[in-house]
Amino acid sequence: MFTPIKTAPPGIIALDATGKITDSDYKTVLIPAIEAAKKTHDKISLLIRFGLEYDGYTPHAMLDDTMLGLTHWNDFNRVAVVTDVKWIVNGLHMFGPLIPATTRRFPVGSLDEALTWTAG
Repeated sequence: MFTPIKTAPPGIIALDATGKITDSDYKTVLIPAIEAAKKTHDKISLLIRFGLEYDGYTPHAMLDDTMLGLTHWNDFNRVAVVTDVKWIVNGLHMFGPLIPATTRRFPVGSLDEALTWTAG
């Protein structure tokens, strides 16, 4: 599930990803947050933390993630990923340079640093 990180500065969508991420998580949390942010900001700053409680994506959630990226391709300013999950780290290194936003990965213990960078 996606849960808002309450210590995030205003103007940043900051979420904890825990358990198994599903289609419902995209449709009820992430997509509405992005659409609401687009009403007041030209570009969105996003931070997602994948900690020890994260247990993967369902196949439908992976499709949702792809569609979200295509639909909002130019809507992001900064994207921070806080994780030590190897496949996510590797995917960010591979695909991050292709995204028209500044992306950066932070280790799990660096949430405050990641929030400061995302707000930058």
